[in-house]
Amino acid sequence: MLNLVNDPRILKITDEIREKAERDPYIVSDVVCQKDGRELQFVDLVMEGGGTLGIALVGYIHALEQAGIRFLGIGGSSVGAIVALIAYSCGDRTEPRGEKLAEIIGGMDLGKMVDGKYFARRLSTLLGSSNIPLLKLRRILNLIFAAPQVFKTLGLNPGDKLYDWIAERLAENGIYTLADLDILINALPEGLKHRESGAKIDKYDTSLKIVATDVTTSTKVVFPDMAAMYWQEPSEVNPACFGRASSSIPGFFRPYIVGGVSELIGSVERWKQLGSFTGKLPDTVLFADGGLLSNFPIDLFKRQGEPRAPTLGARLSDKNRTAKDIKKIKPYAKQLYCALSHCADYDFIFKNPLYKQLVAHIPTNNYNWLDFNMSDEDKFSLFREGVETGAKFLDDFEWEYYKQLRAAENVFYRAQRGVKDE
Repeated sequence: MLNLVNDPRILKITDEIREKAERDPYIVSDVVCQKDGRELQFVDLVMEGGGTLGIALVGYIHALEQAGIRFLGIGGSSVGAIVALIAYSCGDRTEPRGEKLAEIIGGMDLGKMVDGKYFARRLSTLLGSSNIPLLKLRRILNLIFAAPQVFKTLGLNPGDKLYDWIAERLAENGIYTLADLDILINALPEGLKHRESGAKIDKYDTSLKIVATDVTTSTKVVFPDMAAMYWQEPSEVNPACFGRASSSIPGFFRPYIVGGVSELIGSVERWKQLGSFTGKLPDTVLFADGGLLSNFPIDLFKRQGEPRAPTLGARLSDKNRTAKDIKKIKPYAKQLYCALSHCADYDFIFKNPLYKQLVAHIPTNNYNWLDFNMSDEDKFSLFREGVETGAKFLDDFEWEYYKQLRAAENVFYRAQRGVKDE
């Protein structure tokens, strides 16, 4: 089995983080608690979608945990949602979960997630391969044979194996329903307090937030907050549904389907309150990848005023956006998808520029996000990229300076609104 966290190259980085933390503790939050003689700090975390690149997100989590950082609210889209969901299910949030996640995600047999018919599987595999002789021709031939299935079912692969895998991982942690998960969501760490004042914190948003795209009604859905729009008794739903819905890569996986929506008791009022939807309700809803509308939903835990804890963001992309030379259909289609999935997120950061300080960019441009035959060496490399990015973020981030900027921003916006301090 692939043992990522105990690889000497990883241990060298994580040992350095722990040694630095002991000499001069990293300060990243004012929400803390004591555990086994060590002060733990708590943050929120939002993770970007990126197909099979998700192991890099686990590396980032593992690095932060070495400095005593733990997570309260966790959210994301697509693979970011899957990592968030499994991380949340791992129990007491004062305990590190990076090592367990590395074992779970790193040991995932990606090839088994490709569960379509023969030509659909072949085409899915080729989409994640590098260009070798005749590869383009192979793609064309397999596309010809797989196309009827895509037109009929809206996806190359059913996605049943992906759902089963998520459900099995949750079951290993005793999670079978949303009610089981809610016990963890509502449980604050014992002894949670404010770093400076020492005041006890007995209320805090510890939500899990998973973004999916309701294609049927053009709705950006956040699970489990909006689950009552789609199920009569959300507490009885297996949370694996949320992960599968959020990771329905268009064309690659079939949409996740929920039926009987219009028959729910009080459905009209539910949709109006939770989704601001007042049209005729559909009977059946199709979900596509959350990344279609918001691949990096960094706004999930936005709070007004000076924060007690930051919302950290982990992106699976390089820092600088680049313009592409578009002359053919392939780069056009690729950039069109990128524009749809990122524009809203770029707009939020543009309007809230201080968030740039909270976002770490894990370099993944050398890897294919649809590589479901990824080698162990590539998994390790991605994990290491995440660990190294986490280490760099810890070295660069200045919590006190960030708070000062947020305080000044708050004063500015209060003045704009004509709000006077008492």
